[in-house]
Amino acid sequence: MSDRSKEQVIKEALSSSTRVISTKQDLEISFGSDSIQSNSIPLDDLSSENLALSRAKADKVALKEKFSFERKNSSTGVIELDQSLNEQNNVRIEILGSLQFKGLKNNLRKNFVDELPLFQPQSALESINKTLDIWLKHKILKTKLVPLEEDILKPLGDDLKKLEKQFVPLLEENLEDKELYLETIKELLDELNIKFEEEEEQKEESSSEDDNDEDDAEDDNQEDESQEEQGSSEETPTESETSEEMEFEEEEVEENDENWIENRSKLEELFNIENSHEYKVFCRDFDEVVDAEDLCAQEELKRLRLRLDQLIDPSKNVIAKLANRLQRLLLAQQNRSWEYDKDEGILDTSKLTKIITDPLTPLSFKQEKDTKFKDTIVTILVDSSGSMRGRSMTTAAISADIIGATLDRCNIKTEILGFTTKHWKGGDSRKLWVECGKPNNPGRLNDLSHIIFKPADLAWRRAKKNLGLMLREGLLKENVDGEALLWACSRLFKRPEQRQILMVISDGAPVDDSTLSTNSTSYLDNHLKLVIKDIENKTDIDLIAIGIGHDVTRYYSKAVTIHRAEELGGVMLEQLTELFAENKA
Repeated sequence: MSDRSKEQVIKEALSSSTRVISTKQDLEISFGSDSIQSNSIPLDDLSSENLALSRAKADKVALKEKFSFERKNSSTGVIELDQSLNEQNNVRIEILGSLQFKGLKNNLRKNFVDELPLFQPQSALESINKTLDIWLKHKILKTKLVPLEEDILKPLGDDLKKLEKQFVPLLEENLEDKELYLETIKELLDELNIKFEEEEEQKEESSSEDDNDEDDAEDDNQEDESQEEQGSSEETPTESETSEEMEFEEEEVEENDENWIENRSKLEELFNIENSHEYKVFCRDFDEVVDAEDLCAQEELKRLRLRLDQLIDPSKNVIAKLANRLQRLLLAQQNRSWEYDKDEGILDTSKLTKIITDPLTPLSFKQEKDTKFKDTIVTILVDSSGSMRGRSMTTAAISADIIGATLDRCNIKTEILGFTTKHWKGGDSRKLWVECGKPNNPGRLNDLSHIIFKPADLAWRRAKKNLGLMLREGLLKENVDGEALLWACSRLFKRPEQRQILMVISDGAPVDDSTLSTNSTSYLDNHLKLVIKDIENKTDIDLIAIGIGHDVTRYYSKAVTIHRAEELGGVMLEQLTELFAENKA
């Protein structure tokens, strides 16, 4: 292979991996050592050293894009503290990426160690940031320290060791929540008694202002004394004095206006929360509700199903035990019992011998007792967005497959649905919005794709092949959770079953770049909360949520958070078992 073709292969591989990690399939990436673009990856030559640098840079670009939906850090008013918190947020993002992608972790680690000998701090701030970087990755990612790292840690080593038990668990717990994580970092800096120069400058400025105020007060007193000597002139203000008063009043009004403008965004957010009817959709014409089997060819569907079967085998025994427990519980609740010696009902064939021996004996009937077990349907709604790619989606597919088969054996209807978008960053809806002149606050601005993996009335043996589609890479894009919940509920409302259960599997908050960039940043979040509130308070649907690596209890009243995808199957079964056990009671 020529160097030219080899370079092209490497570029394609780096571009592909960056888009996959960032979950942005249309991400533009450039290559070159002197490019000013933020998404530029250096590729000077094909040596192993430069390739390692390129991989690390590509991973950093991917992580930056993956978490680009997060709000910018709010200013503390202290420049050096803001810089430090920004650095620690970058460390947080690298830790999150390293926990999810082992290859990315190795790339970033190698690059960090390679560049460490070049580290020459120009200020105390740089030393502090590097120390926290090394310490946090060592404690959370369990990295093995090299001698240079040990040297950098020495000045604060004893203090950090004392604070380890207090702060490391908190920082690990708050990794997904940027604001809480940075607040914890600020508390850690306070405990380390680290002060920033900007704070001292501000104190000096404030003290100088106080001195100026005192001087001004003395000048005012002198002016008052001179004005008292002038007699009648103080009773009639001059034109210059009245103009100065007017200017002062105008300045006060301008300051009040500025304060109001700064607080207006917060007021708007509160107003949006109170007015649920403000959620709107720019255009529904491009949305789709599609059967899984229509999204790809039958041959590919079979191949994906075969791959899913291979993935199920290692974890099948563990989940199967829990599935059998659920099955025994359900079958016990559905046991049929009879009442005998009735005047009407079904003929009791066990008494026919008496009629033959004594024809005058009246016929005996039996009637089936009413069981307390209600006809039930379970809908499993799976977040099929790009952030679920990899282990999370694989485990969701395995769990849905095993639970669907278990419930089917117990004659309980099961529906498996998924939700994503047709395109990244808007699609046809956004194009139409641009053509219409980009009106303000357009509402939801993307084309939804709601997928039916298994309809409730379709036999399991015919539907099971569709679950393999969850493993298809090109399927996963963005997620609008509120409308997906409404869609799943609308399907349940049409069902005759007395008991309806909706189980949502998600790994985060609703995210759609096109919508959030043209509306308030909490637009989809607020809508999801309102939808959940209505479902929980105004319907008979049992709503359960399982968050994968993301705390969903702030949305759902019945929710469980798991931190490893492997826990999903067991948690799903436990939640269903508890629900059916409550039904029995």
